[in-house]
Amino acid sequence: MSGHQRSSEEEGRTGSAGGRRGRILRYAAGSGVATVCSEVTFLCLYGPLRASPAVASVVGWLAGAVPSYWLNRTWAWGRRGRASLTREVLPYVAIILGTLLLATLATSAADAILNRSRISDDVRVILVGATFLGVYGVVFLLRYLLFDRLFGHPSPNPSPGPPDSAPARTRA
Repeated sequence: MSGHQRSSEEEGRTGSAGGRRGRILRYAAGSGVATVCSEVTFLCLYGPLRASPAVASVVGWLAGAVPSYWLNRTWAWGRRGRASLTREVLPYVAIILGTLLLATLATSAADAILNRSRISDDVRVILVGATFLGVYGVVFLLRYLLFDRLFGHPSPNPSPGPPDSAPARTRA
């Protein structure tokens, strides 16, 4: 294969499709989409529906975890085909469960502290929502580095892509 005739999967793994900067921008955009999904879900549950911070965190996390996985794997890192359960899915779940644990602990602590104060419910919802969002901001770079290790290298036995994917070009 020549230097400028690479498959899209190779480009995603090696970072040549827009380089590292392109991958970081795609990761940031995908994370932004996932964060909006999570935050809106968290605020709707915690605020008007008065769910506990733990319930709102778990459901909010789930609302962002699915688009995050898909966007990061396919768009930011260009991975296609069947994901390996042990090499991709389970490590990904471990990474995002860590974020969930931090978000649940932080929002529960913020809620407990703010419930003892004399602030309005609206301000409490805003501050606990900011805490939830802050957790994602704090772990943003760490997650990028972990995802880059997870998705940024070829799997030992890559599965063929979906039927509509273009085959890799080879030298004639």
